[in-house]
Amino acid sequence: MITTLLLAGSILVSAALFLAGLPFFFLFLFIPLIPLLRGRREEKTCPLCGFRTDDPRVSYCPYDGTALTIPASP
Repeated sequence: MITTLLLAGSILVSAALFLAGLPFFFLFLFIPLIPLLRGRREEKTCPLCGFRTDDPRVSYCPYDGTALTIPASP
């Protein structure tokens, strides 16, 4: 939801700058930052080989089949 609002705002600002005769740079500067706004995801690690992923669909290591664990937070 927030990503959609930010994208719409970015496009709106870019359109306003374009109509004002300025280059529409805001859209191109802001879009790469959208993934940073999603927040921190839990990273799971394989205790045997060290494979790491933050994909919630992956529960087992693709290399050795071991269940992935979530490391304890400090």
